[in-house]
Amino acid sequence: MKIIFGTYTKRISEGIYTVSFNQGIISDLKLSYPLNNPTYFIYKNPVLFAVSQKDKQGGIACFENNQFVNEVMQEGSTPCFVDYVKEKQLVLSANYHLGNIISYAYTPKKGIRLIQKIQYGSGSHAHFARYFKQLDEVLVCDLGLDKIMAYSVDPYLMLHPKYTFNTKEGQGPRHLIAHPVKPIIYVFAELTSELLVLAHDGFGLRQTQCISTLPATEQDIKSGAAIRIDQKGKFIYVSNRGHDSISVFKVDDSAKHVDMIQNIKTQGIYPRDFNISPDGKYLVVVHKDSDNASVFAIDHDHGKLSHLNHDFIVPEAVCVQFSE
Repeated sequence: MKIIFGTYTKRISEGIYTVSFNQGIISDLKLSYPLNNPTYFIYKNPVLFAVSQKDKQGGIACFENNQFVNEVMQEGSTPCFVDYVKEKQLVLSANYHLGNIISYAYTPKKGIRLIQKIQYGSGSHAHFARYFKQLDEVLVCDLGLDKIMAYSVDPYLMLHPKYTFNTKEGQGPRHLIAHPVKPIIYVFAELTSELLVLAHDGFGLRQTQCISTLPATEQDIKSGAAIRIDQKGKFIYVSNRGHDSISVFKVDDSAKHVDMIQNIKTQGIYPRDFNISPDGKYLVVVHKDSDNASVFAIDHDHGKLSHLNHDFIVPEAVCVQFSE
């Protein structure tokens, strides 16, 4: 099994790296995609789409079978998020600094071309845009506007507004995940370090719970980052920057309520991203400021994490994905 790491390239990193992963052990770091500040990417064999920076432009670079195909750039800051919808050949990006999302069409061996740009208003910090098949809609998190926006996708890959959910002012929705079976989504609010549980009723979203991701006695630093859910929808994991920890939540049978069952230190500084192995046995978290990857074993029945190791160096890593 392989793991792919996206990074900043401000200090010592040179792009996107891959490593070997075997029974909880990381080895053999290799530079696979030389890029400038590829802080987020999506890999679905054989293609990889990564955010990239070139001079004063930012955009999305497309690779097939480890070979560069093309890139689409725009003036200004680099996007912070990219996703690929294989069944629709649709690529989506979100740009925090420019306050927009962009859709692209992907054609094998030809790469991507821009389809649509949706520009939001003053104060926008679009942070996430992903298509959810079970809901048949694209959901966008705008951290600056405190909004979650839903879009339908037409056959020409154009996005059309469906509804908007407003979070509380100042919560800053960063990323979200969907339950694998039930019409429930879980939103990580970066600025308040809160997990929001939202039920989808076919016409919009309604909140069923809001819970802190930090221990009650340790609420000083609030900077939520990544959120993941296990394949069965039983446990949710979030990373807390500043507090340098991961919190684990148990999902109840209705999927509308969660309880924190563990908060564990990540053994590094600034855990911006993490991911769960395809077999559900391991969680790997990367740290932007301490340049290390930590590995945890996941208890299959109870969801809790056990620290295995944290001494493998991955420079400036801020994005992690497994590849079989």
